[in-house]
Order: sequence, then structure tokens, then C-alpha cells
Amino acid sequence: MGVELHLATADEVLCSGDDRLVDLVDGLLHHGVVVRGELWLTVADVDLVFLGVDLLLAAPHKIRPADQPT
Repeated sequence: MGVELHLATADEVLCSGDDRLVDLVDGLLHHGVVVRGELWLTVADVDLVFLGVDLLLAAPHKIRPADQPT
């Protein structure tokens, strides 16, 4: 059994018409959002350390549907 994935654009998420921050965060968690970050530590044009982070922020029922066994 697969989970259907729909990628929303930033306009779809942000153009909900809600002015409150709590409504914006609720909308982001309801649809899910991926946050990607990179950090490079470079000395004298030599890359020493790379740190990459991918975070998935979503409501629990979006990540694991209720009908899926644990």
C-alpha cells in the first residue's frame, strides 16, 4: 500500500488568506514541508567540513497514515 504524495508550491501554501502565524504554521504542517540546509567550513579555499540537513516537517498522520501498521 503506497502513500500518495502531492508537492505543493509555496504560493499554494502561503496564499491561504490567513494573517495569523499560527494559521500559517498549521497550514505548513498539514501539507508538510521539507527544509534543506547546507553548511560548508572552508579555510584558505579548502573545504574542510560539509554538513547537510534535510528536515521533514508534517503532521504525524501525514507521515504515517492511521491504517498503516507500526
